[in-house]
Amino acid sequence: MQGKFPEMEHEIWEKAYAKRDFAPESLEALAKGIGLDMGKYKADKDGACKQKITKDQAEVSAVGTSGTPAFYINGRFLSGARPIDQFKALVDEELKKANDRISKGEATAANYYDTFVFKKGLKKLEGM
Repeated sequence: MQGKFPEMEHEIWEKAYAKRDFAPESLEALAKGIGLDMGKYKADKDGACKQKITKDQAEVSAVGTSGTPAFYINGRFLSGARPIDQFKALVDEELKKANDRISKGEATAANYYDTFVFKKGLKKLEGM
């Protein structure tokens, strides 16, 4: 929120993640170390940032995502760590669908995703 996301992300990966130390005081020390305004940091952490995470969690939960890793390939859900062959098969299926619709004139390469994945895709699991 203070324009230093890349710096903070780097510090988290290099220092917090390496030690598995995500204690609030440790993260605050990293934030202070890169020159963040600590008053704003604490207010954002407990306000706008917390609200964004809650909203994002609700959105992914509505379509069935409950953990990581989770992948969506043209809206099709693939959960967990998977072999590359499973990704390739799913990408090939989706590419075939797109190419078929494009060749029939139902879509263009520029509007396929927006028309057939985003607008017509599932927004919420049935029964939720």
